Amino acid sequence: MAYYQALGTGPVSFLDGHSNQIEIPLSEVFFTPNGVDASAWPLLSSANQTFVAALLEQMISQGVIKASALPAAAPSMTVTAAQAGAMGDSITVEFTSPSPTAGTVTVTVATKQVYKGLTPATLGTVLGTSAGTASGLVYLSSDDTKVEMPEQFSGPVGATFALDVPQAADNTQTAFTLTAASQDPAADAATIQILIEPDTSAVPPTEFTLTVSWTKSAAAITLGSLASVNPFKYLVSFSGQSGPLPVASKVALQGGTPAKAASATLLASS
Repeated sequence: MAYYQALGTGPVSFLDGHSNQIEIPLSEVFFTPNGVDASAWPLLSSANQTFVAALLEQMISQGVIKASALPAAAPSMTVTAAQAGAMGDSITVEFTSPSPTAGTVTVTVATKQVYKGLTPATLGTVLGTSAGTASGLVYLSSDDTKVEMPEQFSGPVGATFALDVPQAADNTQTAFTLTAASQDPAADAATIQILIEPDTSAVPPTEFTLTVSWTKSAAAITLGSLASVNPFKYLVSFSGQSGPLPVASKVALQGGTPAKAASATLLASS
């Protein structure tokens, strides 16, 4: 999706509600698939969003500003996984409902790790047995030599950050315990979702699939707040220039290794 720089004879100038002279550099104004967009301007606020949007539309209709003939390199923002490792490659960032008028967009950050063909003997090796060796969002915190087959289960890790999974043979007993590898922020760690599905092709089942997922959405937020406030810091961090708003899209992080966190460039490629 192409972005085009706004061209004109000077900055977009207006008086704010306190009669202060405000100028928006044309370098911060773009013609985008969402419409004309000034969300890259760092001083855009809720107090002047609606007025600025209307002013830009008026200036376009009057021919005062127009789109450049060639696509511009839009400002970009980088999203980086909070932890190094391949787990970061499962993280996605999705943009929906972009509103250039309001300068906001809805953002959803999610991850899902699916472990198939697990057995009691392999669970600790696959997940890790400590926060430092965890391959994903959770690790096996109970004795890895005493793991039993679990029954089918679905639910969150919970406020204690440690989930006792019931045994298949006796659901009053614990098959194993899964613990959140990161517990900060606590409210986010508690919402990690666990899904366990025994493989019923054998009777009784000897293998199972474990799916660990996390998702969070923030509606109608500015891109600048992703770097400054960041409601998704449990999984990712954001850096770089904010804006213009991306089109509705989903970006996947890539390149995670034991020594490097996965990352992706947003906006310019959206």
